[in-house]
Amino acid sequence: MTRALLYKEIRETLPIIAIGLSCLLLVALDAMELSPLPNIFGGRYSGVIPFIGNDQFYSRYYMAIGAFAIALGFWHALGDFWGEAHLFLLHRPVSRRSIYTTKLFIGLSAYLVCAAAPILLYACWAATPGTHASPFSWSMTVNSWTAWLAVMTIYLGAFLSGLRPGPWLGTRLAPLAAAAAIVGFAEFLFQAATTFGGGGLFALNPLLLTIADIGFIAAILTTADSRDFA
Repeated sequence: MTRALLYKEIRETLPIIAIGLSCLLLVALDAMELSPLPNIFGGRYSGVIPFIGNDQFYSRYYMAIGAFAIALGFWHALGDFWGEAHLFLLHRPVSRRSIYTTKLFIGLSAYLVCAAAPILLYACWAATPGTHASPFSWSMTVNSWTAWLAVMTIYLGAFLSGLRPGPWLGTRLAPLAAAAAIVGFAEFLFQAATTFGGGGLFALNPLLLTIADIGFIAAILTTADSRDFA
């Protein structure tokens, strides 16, 4: 049954993965001035050093992975409700926890792989001699990897918002709003650590995100166990 669940989730998630990965790769290709859609994001500015300074890749990448994480989270929470497929799925001889653990595994794996792809593509291009007239070190990608780690929390917040009952204009979107606030605060800690050189602040960033992610995963599984899906 676990293999069947994995196959189901992979098959149903593939369209979002394909669209999301395509958009994310376009962000990297545009920064490299290799986009098949010229100037879709405005291209590179002359004299830009990859990943730092006035390079627009970071802000565009942040927005793209945020949108991808929200779409992916809501899809995994709400996809089975279309056509009332959840009534069939939840009556299979497998626990709800197993069903939603499988969804989380596929969703987190898809997010981590797809969101890492544009960073690696852009960084490999930047590390290749002759592609641009500016210095490059892999340490310059730290900001982007921090965003990659942080926005995973947005995926979990969107998943919980889609799964929990309640009115959309009431408390249902509270987990997503909380996730966004946590990510914003984590970004503030990272920028403060970068500016003031605080090693403790650097350590607080992944610690805060890890605690938040564990809390969201626990809340998702608890909600899945306790919600009345009838």
